[in-house]
Amino acid sequence: MSAFDIDGKFFRGLTKAGDFFILGALTALFSLPVVTMGPALTAANYVALKEVRNEEGYVWRSFWKSFKQNFKQAFLIELIMIALGVILYVDLRATATWYYVDGSNVGMIFMYGVIGIGVIFGAVLLYVFSVLSQFDNTIFSTLKNSLIICTHHLPQTIFMVIATYGLLYFSTIYFTALIVTIPLTLYINAYILERVFRPFIKKAREEEDRLHESYDGDDVDEAEETADTDDK
Repeated sequence: MSAFDIDGKFFRGLTKAGDFFILGALTALFSLPVVTMGPALTAANYVALKEVRNEEGYVWRSFWKSFKQNFKQAFLIELIMIALGVILYVDLRATATWYYVDGSNVGMIFMYGVIGIGVIFGAVLLYVFSVLSQFDNTIFSTLKNSLIICTHHLPQTIFMVIATYGLLYFSTIYFTALIVTIPLTLYINAYILERVFRPFIKKAREEEDRLHESYDGDDVDEAEETADTDDK
């Protein structure tokens, strides 16, 4: 089979690129009200991860399904992240004033401390909606797990931070570049996160299989007990 056949790598690549452009447009559209940005990012990550796994499905249908299913948790997580971001911004301005205006060395230490926390915050932000899209947890567990995974996979996190925020900065200079930078960012992050999440998803599926087997075993035991009772 040639690479240029309808089922070849070339056309499959074009199809996937088209899916990511559609996904980027949906993400931008559903993020416009701002208050729906959390659910939109959750849905975008859900679809992007399905795409890099080559799982079948329609972009719009999968996006809408995740958007509705995770809306409440994603919205609350968005509010929490916005509140933390505002606190960090206020702290940064206060410590910067303390250092640059008052000339305090203590202020400098606190300022760099806030910057360090801000970097961690920015990294967790790249994980939290992806984690929500893949795992069923409480809001606290989702935030905690995002922080843990983020720090345990530091090389991947650093690459994602540079790529994501670099492309976002580029988009602030050339606004029309968002047409390309949004789908490109979604693809890069999904490609990395799919490999990061793979062992966790495998473990979760194995636990589900064990639970199903145990339930099936209980049903068999109950059926045998019923049969024994009937015989008596």
